[in-house]
Amino acid sequence: MKSNVFNYSLLAVGIAAVMGITTTANAAKSGPTTTGVEITNKATASYSVSGEEQPDVESNEVKITVQEQVSFSLIANNDDTAAGGTKDDDVNIKEPVAPNGFVLFRHTLTNTGNREDIYTVNIVSPDAKYDPANSTVSYVIYNADKSVNRSQNAVPYATANGQEFPLEKNQYIEFTINAKTQNNKAASNQSLTISATSKFLTASPAATVKTLTNTDSSFTRLPTFSIVKTITNALDLNNPKDTATYQIVINNDGTTTYSADATNIAIKDILPPGLVLSEALTATSVSGSSQVGTGTITTSSAGDAGFEITGVNIPAGQKVTIVFKVKKGGSGTLVPATAINHVKVTDDLDDNADTINNTLIDSTDSTDENVSTFYDTDDIEILDGKTPTTTGGDSTLPLLTISRALNLAGVTTREIAPTSGALGQVTHQTVITNNGQDVEGDTAGELTFTITDNDGDTPDAVNVVPNTVTITYDADGAGTGTPGSAMTITPTLVNGVNVYDIKTALPGGIVPTGTVTINYKVASVNAPLFTPNNSTTPTKESTTVTLKPADEGAPTPLTVTDTTTVRGLVLVKKQAIDADCTGTSVGTFVTADITGASPGQCIIYQIEAKNTSTAGIGFAITDVIISDLLSNFSNEADYVVNSATTTASAGGTYTATKDATEVTTTVATLAPQGTATMQFKVKIKTARLVTPTP
Repeated sequence: MKSNVFNYSLLAVGIAAVMGITTTANAAKSGPTTTGVEITNKATASYSVSGEEQPDVESNEVKITVQEQVSFSLIANNDDTAAGGTKDDDVNIKEPVAPNGFVLFRHTLTNTGNREDIYTVNIVSPDAKYDPANSTVSYVIYNADKSVNRSQNAVPYATANGQEFPLEKNQYIEFTINAKTQNNKAASNQSLTISATSKFLTASPAATVKTLTNTDSSFTRLPTFSIVKTITNALDLNNPKDTATYQIVINNDGTTTYSADATNIAIKDILPPGLVLSEALTATSVSGSSQVGTGTITTSSAGDAGFEITGVNIPAGQKVTIVFKVKKGGSGTLVPATAINHVKVTDDLDDNADTINNTLIDSTDSTDENVSTFYDTDDIEILDGKTPTTTGGDSTLPLLTISRALNLAGVTTREIAPTSGALGQVTHQTVITNNGQDVEGDTAGELTFTITDNDGDTPDAVNVVPNTVTITYDADGAGTGTPGSAMTITPTLVNGVNVYDIKTALPGGIVPTGTVTINYKVASVNAPLFTPNNSTTPTKESTTVTLKPADEGAPTPLTVTDTTTVRGLVLVKKQAIDADCTGTSVGTFVTADITGASPGQCIIYQIEAKNTSTAGIGFAITDVIISDLLSNFSNEADYVVNSATTTASAGGTYTATKDATEVTTTVATLAPQGTATMQFKVKIKTARLVTPTP
């Protein structure tokens, strides 16, 4: 704002005093004080005539009155119109300054009077946020024709304060105050004043304005960085050639009242142990809007443990994005859970290397930054990859890795009767365990399995029962918690093979340490059972469960082969000679033929029925009937009355009978490995009927 000019003269002051009028002046300019100075003069002459000194001669007196006008102005010259001020007034307002930085205040002191005056200049910093010891004042004195009279550069406050400057009419001084701030944080205001005192007006009782003062204020501005690091492609730990992709977005928030452009910043990324760059950064790795200066990549080569980019410019409200790839390598051991990749932004806030304590360090690592030095509120570092919700918040996360580890276990051996029917079907179980760190099977096709019947589904054999496959999920892992209910899983026919996709029955997949138990049934129809006449080796058939992981980081397919053994009732008939038919001279029971028996001797037949299934996995056999027809021997021998006996293993119940056609034993139950033995005696005839030879 422009100030009015007030004329002060002795006469004017006197009139004002008489009439009770008070006058004031704007601080930017002093009113002129006019002093009338009368100069009177007359001449004298001395002379001699004929060598004789004559009386002095005096002329008439002349008088002239000189009007001395004393006035001066002190103007603030910063162009602060953008901050709401007016250029060339008595204040410089809200000049932007960085924390602990320098701010320039410009002023002009002009002798607007018509005589020389001497001015004492003082600079006062009422605000503790200025640092007088490190602030300076420079000035240039100009003549009325604007030529330079003299100048002085970077005078310390202590020297400039109280210094006197004599100025002739229309001479002026341009002051530049290079004020150093201290301990000023974002959005703080700090002020200082410069004053000039006229020596002449100080001595004049008529002058009311002897000192002019300008006020300077600065407003602390600086960038606000939000650093967000994400991983767009995880690292497959099972593949030493795989790479992970990081993305860094550095945003200079432009919404705060103290926003400022970030210029010439440095961005540095240091990889955690066990990681190196898989390829060098290029110009395409760093991007931003047209207003962003993406800087110079000063450190980045394949195999480096990080990179640095310097000279980056990010205007307020803009951002820069950096994308780079890493792989396993370098020194140290990669521990994914603690492999947090931090990025650091360094900004010399006033781009002045001579300014101390003026470099902002913002980082995703709270132990490697000084943000709280420059802002009233500290920023927040997020280490779980979530988006910051506060201004200037930073975010990073541990390395996302694909460490897929699956286990297929639970080889089962089941035993089945030659013909199972519906009730005699047996169930095999195979357990999938997720030993990795990622959810498995939550994506279609990521985790599938097949069940192969290795006998090719031949008739009269052991076969997988269609539509009996179920899965049971236990999120806590085997042996802990309560598993869920069995869920039917429906296959998809792919190239003639039934393929079961975990996601179709379990959309959320298998969490780490979780298990899925595959259950499937097999049935038998007239499956061959060994007999003493052909083999002692039981019939076995196998089925194979194949787990097929897919997608990135997939382990190799895993297989489990289950075995189904055909078990049942085996009947063994043995014989021995009882020479005297009294039971006192019984020979050895054998299955082999016996020769040399004589008429009148007895034969003891022993028939053993055995449940060949295995205790623990086998099955009970019920309603066993052991029979031997009389017609098998009646032509050559006679049944010995009351010779039939039966024994059974523990748990077996039986009855033995003989009727007109056969000797029989009925056993209610035979447990696995249980036996029942029927024994009876026949006597070889001494007068058997002989059928003539044709």
